[in-house]
Amino acid sequence: MMYLYKHIRKVEVAKRQRFSALACHAMACLLFPIANTLGVQAYTSIFGAPKSRGVALGLAIQLIFAAFVMTNALITITKNLKAKMVLVSALVLANLLYLLPQHPLSALFFAGLSGGLSLLAIYAAMHYGSEAKSA
Repeated sequence: MMYLYKHIRKVEVAKRQRFSALACHAMACLLFPIANTLGVQAYTSIFGAPKSRGVALGLAIQLIFAAFVMTNALITITKNLKAKMVLVSALVLANLLYLLPQHPLSALFFAGLSGGLSLLAIYAAMHYGSEAKSA
């Protein structure tokens, strides 16, 4: 009977950890467009209107956001911390390689934003997951 109780308790703790990871990474995905809007407003107020216009940069930002969401979904289901760091590093490197030739400021902004939000979500999920473990 005690074995069954311990097993059920472990499953409940694992479910809470998964839910906290999902919630933290979902919050990061919700913060990405908000931070993008704030970044564009800050750039416009400091430097004036952006010089590059058209569809190309807007589509690139949508692609970066889609990659960010997919990477965070993979991070959510990954248990190994080293694998999570490899995924975050790959996301940052992909952003830099994709945008750096034509849009260096955007490349630095989106690499920092996607890497920073992902790392913040990993840290928050670990913190809240450890609280779920002790509860």
